[in-house]
Amino acid sequence: MKLLRLLLPAFLALIPATAAELTVGWEALGRYQADEALQVFAAGAKSADPAVAREARLGRGVALLTRQPVTSGQVNESRQVFTELANSGADEPAQAARFFLGRIAQHHQEQPDPAEAARQFRQLIAEHERSTWAQSALGRLALLELYALNPAATPEQRIATVEALLPRAHVPAAEGELHLAIAEAIFFYRLPPQPALPHLLATERLGGYDRVGRADVLLQIAELSRLAGLRAQAAKFYHLFLAENPRDTANYNARMHLAEVEPPAPAPAGP
Repeated sequence: MKLLRLLLPAFLALIPATAAELTVGWEALGRYQADEALQVFAAGAKSADPAVAREARLGRGVALLTRQPVTSGQVNESRQVFTELANSGADEPAQAARFFLGRIAQHHQEQPDPAEAARQFRQLIAEHERSTWAQSALGRLALLELYALNPAATPEQRIATVEALLPRAHVPAAEGELHLAIAEAIFFYRLPPQPALPHLLATERLGGYDRVGRADVLLQIAELSRLAGLRAQAAKFYHLFLAENPRDTANYNARMHLAEVEPPAPAPAGP
């Protein structure tokens, strides 16, 4: 449901002025009220306006994926709805439908299909690179490339594949998500850590993540900067970490390392 809340503004942007009533359905999904949303979208699907009807069918597909408990029947019906929409146009409902086809293959079906998920995400990015849906798909494709696809690929090859996606990120959230995924993969695969530093710096600059995630990024930047001998940069990020997280359990070590990279204040001059 976190994903749904993040994408709710995009859903609302799809709705034409003549179909403002569909807003009620999307807002119901944002409140986890899938049954209410299904009723709204069922009425909208009968609209004589094709755009309204397509939007309502998209809403039904999303609501079926969020109504608990999610059954295999609901997933299959959602897949059918999204397949019809994705293959019958290039409008935003079609783009959103292809995004959710990728999500079903990646996350919702009983047996995940990473290759199918990647295929859907790649097609969406290739056809509508700058759309909200394609930009949201980039981070999900990155995770597939890093951990699920091409078992014969080395960690370095996996990371290079995701680095090649960076020019396709056109909004800060998508770019930051890619940089963070790359940095985390470097740590996960126990590669030399210094190449993660520019990705972490980009992540911090772009923002868009929660407080806990920011604390981790600040501390990682400080540590890698210290190990690289970048004393001023390390001190800057230790100070940021300590100022923003005064009760964090890592504060003791952070203060000790800060003392290593920051010279002590000069003693006051005598009388």
